[in-house]
Amino acid sequence: MFRQAMFARTRGQAAVLAALAFVLLVGALGLALDGANAFGQRRLVGNAADAAAIAGTRELAAQISDPTASPISFRSNGSTKVNAVIEAFLSSRNDLHGATLTWQAFYVDRLTPDGSLGAVIDGGKPPSGADGVRVETTITFPTYFMGAFGRRTLTVSGNGTAVFGPLGTAVGQDLTPLALSVTGLEKLKSEEEVRLDLKGYIVDHPVLEYIDPSNPDAGFQPYTLPVDVITAADIKHVSFAEVSADPETGDDCLSATPVDALTYWWCQGSPNKLRINRELPAGAPNFPILNPTITWRKDHRNVLVLPVYVDSVRNDDELYHQLVNFVAVEIVRFNSTEGVLTVRHLPNYATAGAMVGDGSGVETGVWAVNLTR
Repeated sequence: MFRQAMFARTRGQAAVLAALAFVLLVGALGLALDGANAFGQRRLVGNAADAAAIAGTRELAAQISDPTASPISFRSNGSTKVNAVIEAFLSSRNDLHGATLTWQAFYVDRLTPDGSLGAVIDGGKPPSGADGVRVETTITFPTYFMGAFGRRTLTVSGNGTAVFGPLGTAVGQDLTPLALSVTGLEKLKSEEEVRLDLKGYIVDHPVLEYIDPSNPDAGFQPYTLPVDVITAADIKHVSFAEVSADPETGDDCLSATPVDALTYWWCQGSPNKLRINRELPAGAPNFPILNPTITWRKDHRNVLVLPVYVDSVRNDDELYHQLVNFVAVEIVRFNSTEGVLTVRHLPNYATAGAMVGDGSGVETGVWAVNLTR
């Protein structure tokens, strides 16, 4: 009887230990699952902060009222616009899965991105000298198993900071293999909307005499080139590869593989980085092939970032084009018969690429937006 009682007690102890082990195992599994979920939520909130900071900084650049001012000044309702963009971006996220997201944002400058020039608020203008936005996000989400131990929610935080600056290296869909000379750039900036005489049609078909509608009594007047025309002498098709490239005959607008051709670059931009001070090899436009491509670009992606060049001479006689700047334009219309592309200057546009260092003197209204780390 003694041995039977001893074995009974042993069997009972084993059952208790097994129950305790099971509880510990479930608890450990719950902690592991909730911990993994917390890690994923932290990555989610960090990505949301980064993306919101980029969106807010792009809008901040769009709210510049005078890019030549030092420090840069902004429109009177600029902060309202920046706040609205960040709010709309974060509220539209559909990957929170029941989590509650809160956020706050601050203006920063790119020299001290960890500091603050003031909060992004719904009202007023951004502070002078601001050239970036920091977004701080917090997510509170329900736990799976930790609620059994009294912890029904967890909270994780993240932050992201983006700044804008003058574009020094361009890449991506905005970049277009149509370059303007510095003379053409000045005309674009002064007229705001210009006609690019790609094939020389306007120059080759002048109206020799005309009646000035503002002064008809003066009779016929000699022809002068309209002030809104940039002639082919100040326009170059350029190559984004290291050598000259001709248009392809295929449909490069739908090509899944990058092609070193003017048609591909017109449709899909450049996969190669284009840096200021780089030499630009000339392209050879074949307009019967290129015209449908330019039309496609107008209809599907009408913002262009154009390289700006100066003519330089190597070895006393060899002429080449040196990239000195970028400028952003919007296509207004394209006359494929005449080869005349009408564009409007975009004075504050943020695009993909890397910014140049401070003091470069190339701030022309096309900006790069970069995350800081």
